Formats: sequence, C-alpha cells, structure tokens
Amino acid sequence: MQESLLSFMGIVISFIILLITFYFVLFLKFYKKPKQGQAIVRSGLKGVQIGIHKGVYAIPFFHTLEYVDLTTKQLNIEHKENEGVVCKDFIRVDIKINFWIRISTTPDDILRVSNAFGCKTTFDQMKINDIFRAKFSEAIKTIAFTYEYEVLHDKKAEFKNEILLLIGKELNGYILDDCIIEYIKQTPIVFLNPSNIIDSKGIKKINELTEIKN
Repeated sequence: MQESLLSFMGIVISFIILLITFYFVLFLKFYKKPKQGQAIVRSGLKGVQIGIHKGVYAIPFFHTLEYVDLTTKQLNIEHKENEGVVCKDFIRVDIKINFWIRISTTPDDILRVSNAFGCKTTFDQMKINDIFRAKFSEAIKTIAFTYEYEVLHDKKAEFKNEILLLIGKELNGYILDDCIIEYIKQTPIVFLNPSNIIDSKGIKKINELTEIKN
C-alpha cells in the first residue's frame, strides 16, 4: 500500500514537473518582448494588443506581430536659392530648420500610427520625411511671410515658437518635441528672378535697404 502511494506520488510529481517544463518552453517560445526603443503590435485572437515595456504572447497562426520604432527622428527642412522663403517685405531668405519628432508612447497613439502609416514605415527615415515635410515646410513659409527680413533675423526665438505652435504637438500619434533654426540668411540676389513679381519687389527692397545703409 505504501509502495503504491509512493509510486502514485512519483507519477503526480513527474506530471507536475512535466507541466512546468511545458509551460516554461511555451513561455520562451511564444512570449515576445520589444527591444529598447521599440513597441510590439500584436493582432489576431482577442484583438489588438500593444507591448511597450512588457512583452506579449503570440501564438503562430492565431497572432501576427509587427514592430514600431519609438526612437526620435530628425527631420531637416531647408529652403535656399531659387526655393528661398519669402518674407513680408518680399525679400527671400535661405533657411534651414531641424525638427525632432517621435511616436507617443501611449498604446492608443502607437495604434494610430500603425493604422495611419504602417509599422514598417516607422523605421524608414525617408518615408517619415515624406509624410511630414510638406506640413512643416508650409508652416515655415506661412510664419516667415508675417515677418520682414531684418525682424525675422533678429527674432529667431519668436519665429521658432510660432512655427511650433502652428504645426502643433500632436501629429497622428507622432509628437513634435522641438526644432532648432540652423541658419537664416538673405538669398543671394543672383538666384532671384527679376521677371517674377515677388522677386522684383524683393530686389527693389534690397536695393532700398542697401542705399539706406550706405
């Protein structure tokens, strides 16, 4: 009787050990944890789940996994020469501004980025540039046209803040952290087109300012 009980207990213990081992193997095989600076988007059985700091379980055939890049991206906007930005007094300026954007680390925003742009796009610097370049460039042009050249040159901090305000902090799940004006300088007159109405006014203004300074 005692031997039978010991034998039964041995079977139970072996079964428990087997279950623990099986569970541990499944844990290692199906548990996926994101790398530093990334998030996981799991879709399939039981809907969508976002893994940011913690991992998610992904069972083959029942779940699909995609990764999202959460690292900060630098977007450089430059207008110069024939593409110089027009100021209020019609003087063109060469300008370069560096922007820093990143994806918000909330599950809802990560899901928004995933749906709007696709997870793979978040790793592609060139595609991210294409997505935001037009919006950022238009903001620069819009705000620059409210300043005369000399005022713009002297009030860079104010100019920067107005650009940030116009673009806004929230960009379909992305966040605009900051921007830095690398340079603002008058576009050389050789790149201006006298037959262009705006450029002709700019040339006239430049000549007037030059005469005053002389």
